[in-house]
Amino acid sequence: MSKEIIPAGQAISISVLFIIGTSLFMGSSGQSGNSSWIALILAAALAVPLMLIYARLHVLFPGKDLYDMLILVFGAVAGRVLSCLYIWYALHLGSLVLRNFGEFSKTVALTSTPMLAPMLVIGLLCVWVVKAGMEVLGRSAKFLLLFTLIVIIVVELLSIPKYHYHHLLPVLDSGWKLVMSDTIGSFTFPFAEIVVFLGAFNVLSKKGSAARVLVSSTLIAAVIILQVTLRNLMVLGPDILSSLYFPSYVAVSRINIGDFLTRIEGSSAIIFVTALFIKVSLCLYVTSNGVAKVFKLSSYRSVVLQMGLIMVYLAVFIYKDIMQMESFAYHIYKIYAFPFQVVIPVILWVTAEILAWRRSGKKTSTQQ
Repeated sequence: MSKEIIPAGQAISISVLFIIGTSLFMGSSGQSGNSSWIALILAAALAVPLMLIYARLHVLFPGKDLYDMLILVFGAVAGRVLSCLYIWYALHLGSLVLRNFGEFSKTVALTSTPMLAPMLVIGLLCVWVVKAGMEVLGRSAKFLLLFTLIVIIVVELLSIPKYHYHHLLPVLDSGWKLVMSDTIGSFTFPFAEIVVFLGAFNVLSKKGSAARVLVSSTLIAAVIILQVTLRNLMVLGPDILSSLYFPSYVAVSRINIGDFLTRIEGSSAIIFVTALFIKVSLCLYVTSNGVAKVFKLSSYRSVVLQMGLIMVYLAVFIYKDIMQMESFAYHIYKIYAFPFQVVIPVILWVTAEILAWRRSGKKTSTQQ
């Protein structure tokens, strides 16, 4: 298997687009109404220590990915069982994101087109870029992130005349209980989903700092999501915001500059597609890489097409309708994802630290 290495800048671009992914259009957990931005800040603060734990794993296992770490620490049998769980998580997450795009297309953009068609187009595009390699995905992400940032900045500036600052008051009107609930929801979706990137740690340079990549991308993504959330809140208000499936699309559709510059929500929808493309591609790479590691295949590329088609097929049947999709995303997902994002990685980190301490103790006693 040829060794693929991507620089830190490209890794940060992939991570930022992965985190902002569907949260740009679906938004984050919004039970706390006009205090949802506080929950976002708290969620980002909670995510930083978790990123440092992920980065420490890269220091303990240089040149290894999540699957290698699990097999080395927990043994061939238990390690492969846990690897299968993460293969499922990456596959399932990719399907969830594809379905988000499918529902968006069916509800807003391509109302007369079968949902399968746009999902299949994106799925096959992701198959192509993953088969081309992580270097291609990294270069694509660097360009797409620049394009995304430019569009977001322009849209934010054009939205300023529609801001109603009274929608932010009174602060903490719903109380801390709902804010903390939203904090947990925003922590698991989208910040802690970057655990998927551990399955691609083997593409990071051994000398490169995983801490720099993960912490920087988390903070950059947090600023972007916070700004988009504040814009949606000030343009639409908490009551309307909580009733919408895709609040960003509706907020941008309100832009009207002198009855001349209107209907620019299509341009903002392109951002959703670009971020979604990177997120699904990384999920597909990690899924294929895991299958290759568990079944000892010579290359992950041999199963990319199969995994991509399974991902698209699963996306079609994963929900009955858009209401079930929203219910799972905001209420069930934080319970389902927590073991994958926090529990297993923390156990892996603690066990790896103990093993490293024992090895260093044996080396010291041998030298003496």
